[in-house]
Amino acid sequence: MIVDNITKILLSEPKLNAYMAKFNIFKNREIIFPHEETIKENHITDTIIKNSVFVFGVNIKTFDDQLMINDEIFILDGHHRFQYIIENSIEDLFEVVFVDINDIKIESYNSELLISDDIFLQKISKEKGFSVSNNSKYFISLNKTKYYSENISDINELYSFKKKLLEDTIILPIRNDDNTEKSLVNFTPLTAQNFNKNKVFPYKSTWITPRFDV
Repeated sequence: MIVDNITKILLSEPKLNAYMAKFNIFKNREIIFPHEETIKENHITDTIIKNSVFVFGVNIKTFDDQLMINDEIFILDGHHRFQYIIENSIEDLFEVVFVDINDIKIESYNSELLISDDIFLQKISKEKGFSVSNNSKYFISLNKTKYYSENISDINELYSFKKKLLEDTIILPIRNDDNTEKSLVNFTPLTAQNFNKNKVFPYKSTWITPRFDV
């Protein structure tokens, strides 16, 4: 698809080009996909969506006076706002920043540990075989020490386990730029190649830069 009236922005962290436009999100809802789940208690209002920026990851084909992108848009920031627009059928133009999904930086979203370190390590070892000695591609880190499991076959299984830990109130998401005195838990980071229109990862799985926090 082609997006008109684009303003080009050069970002410094990470260094990449971004493109700002007014975009009808409701009209294009069939080609916009979340990569994370949302929660019910999100406190979104009309004022919030009118005064914040949506960030969309796309495959950018060409850029001149127009931006040409593929018909598969992933939400990088704005999942709850997108849901609010769809649920309330708001057909309006919103400020959107498009970035090439292959240029973004994706980190694991920090989680505070709500139980003791020792009990947590016993739990992930007993349930999924995580240990420091396993030789595997997928890990859970506790205060930056990585624990691997050969019982985890792919990234989807790892994040299904993360969802269980969230549901059992073992961990709680906390912004990566916030400080905490609790232990921090992270997971093997997702990549842009893991984003799929048919797959949604748990709430707060990714910390993506650039950020456009309001």
